[in-house]
Amino acid sequence: MITPAFIFTIFMLTLGPIKTVPAFFALTREQAPVAMRALALKGTTVATGVCCLIALVMTGVAASWRVSSDDLRLAGGILLFAAAREMIGQVGRPASPPTPAVLSNQSAITPLAIPVIVTPWGATAILFFADLAYGDSKMMAVVIGILLLIMALNLLGMLLARQIVACVGMITFQVLGWIFAVLQAGLAVDAIVTSLRNLAPFPTIS
Repeated sequence: MITPAFIFTIFMLTLGPIKTVPAFFALTREQAPVAMRALALKGTTVATGVCCLIALVMTGVAASWRVSSDDLRLAGGILLFAAAREMIGQVGRPASPPTPAVLSNQSAITPLAIPVIVTPWGATAILFFADLAYGDSKMMAVVIGILLLIMALNLLGMLLARQIVACVGMITFQVLGWIFAVLQAGLAVDAIVTSLRNLAPFPTIS
């Protein structure tokens, strides 16, 4: 059974501040605080709009294309596993020296809103849960509410990014990212196996 806690967990993994804060810090480390706050606000606004568009509009498109929940779960599992594999593979690699980011008027849209905040696997997760809630206004309200909460946490994390990084250090985010990547890999395998069972049932062994 899909619960709000499960939806929150998946959205935190795929859309949450643990991945957003270090990326935002690296993007804005050379920027003035005013510019940093403006970018965080605009990026969050754009990302929230994209998430709502995916949940409220693109779900209908997916239904018209006859893309089922299991299709979306399978696609999400593949993307989630690929992302987890990349994150796990980065551990132990020599870090390349940071280069100052060049920001423009479009930086709030890309790279901040997409793909830093709204990742491809995050978009697939939104489509999956919105598809499950299709026609159920109460469950759809839960999905949208959790999305808005995640976006608010992203905004708070970005506004406090310098204080957070100064307090816990980038190495902490690297360790957390590695741990979450392992969890993501497990969730990805579960999603893929579940979808394959539903789409083409495996023979059971007695």
